[in-house]
Amino acid sequence: MSGMHRVLLRGIAALLCAPRLYAQPVPARDLWEFPLGAVLEPAALAAEPSAGLWNPAGGTLRAGERFRVGVASLAAGAAQSVDGQLLSIAMRRSGGTTLGLSLARTSVAGLVRTDTDPQAVGDVIYASLLVSGSASRELLPHLTGGVAVRWREGRADREVNHAVAADLGMVLHDLPILNARVAASSFLWRPGREIDDRPAFLAAADVRVRGSSELDEVRAGYSHNGVNRGAREQGPFVSARFHRVEGRAAYLRTEAGARTVSRLRSGLVLYYARYVVGIGREEGASGLGPLYQFTLSSVLR
Repeated sequence: MSGMHRVLLRGIAALLCAPRLYAQPVPARDLWEFPLGAVLEPAALAAEPSAGLWNPAGGTLRAGERFRVGVASLAAGAAQSVDGQLLSIAMRRSGGTTLGLSLARTSVAGLVRTDTDPQAVGDVIYASLLVSGSASRELLPHLTGGVAVRWREGRADREVNHAVAADLGMVLHDLPILNARVAASSFLWRPGREIDDRPAFLAAADVRVRGSSELDEVRAGYSHNGVNRGAREQGPFVSARFHRVEGRAAYLRTEAGARTVSRLRSGLVLYYARYVVGIGREEGASGLGPLYQFTLSSVLR
């Protein structure tokens, strides 16, 4: 996994040993800084297979599409490893509104409880479950908007707590100049609890630099993800699709406190019939292991 993710894991382990952990309104908020379902695309534009997990407007189905079902699995291997799973479904109604439902879970394995000596006396649970329901539709030509309601459970050792959040998102798409796209959304926003629950602001924009259709094009853009009182990640990304094959890459710079880490995300997407299969990788830093993600989605017409 990346150096920044290793720092995050060390911070989690330190929190589990500190009494102030129990002052957190809902534990394990840190786990939603891992890009579950969004290694291959910027979170604000992620559509495969998140169904609005990061941006409620991002999973909107097009006219002629009825359902989309998707799954994703993320793994960052180490002595203390992060795992994530995502299941999503989206349905387009006859009036043009897309309804989405997603179930996502992230957890850290390899955390052990110690007593007065270094000997382990049991495993520590550090995990979070997120259930999201979303609705989105095209509000104006080239403008799609969406809303999401989220229920989140966090577990840290023996503490369990819950919270409800609401998010807004939008995507400007197929603009006349260079087929540009601009997307922005909130994530885990609880009005009045911004200091405690640290919502994120996600944004991304890209343009078509080569080609004339989505089946044969090269796109380039820039993304920004910022967590309130937390890490800020930004950098350029590029994608190139040639019929059934698409390659994607991003060079990201993350700032968390006084520490800055740069790393590369890359992936390959295959389109076959109504199926979309993706494999993504985030390069490790300082000799640490990489993060991998597998995605699969299918659209029914």
